[in-house]
Amino acid sequence: MGAVEQMELYQSITDVERLTVKNLLERYPKMRRTIQELAKKEELNEKQRQLYTEWGNIVDEIDTAFGLILDDEVKRIFEHRYLKGQKYLSTINLFWSEHRSERTIDRRIGVGVDTIAEHLKLCGII
Repeated sequence: MGAVEQMELYQSITDVERLTVKNLLERYPKMRRTIQELAKKEELNEKQRQLYTEWGNIVDEIDTAFGLILDDEVKRIFEHRYLKGQKYLSTINLFWSEHRSERTIDRRIGVGVDTIAEHLKLCGII
């Protein structure tokens, strides 16, 4: 009988992949708005069609990955920071009264980033 191998559904996320995801998340609000506006147009030129397809896929997968965040607290902090496109300091200020620690808020954001990264890696975006 051969050795049993454990299959890792979600591969470990590297620091480079985290950085890549954070960069995508920083651009997410603009990407989402662009997709929404392009969807309203009757005709798109080739570059617009290409952007609509590429960004639309990324936006859809980020939205799907966001739904995979299990912790409601992580979800609220992450949504404020990235999906609503708020600045880091704004996020700290909003959630400070609940957590009284920037490190706690950073950990919650990190859990969200890792969840997004795992999904984007699984579907081949990163």
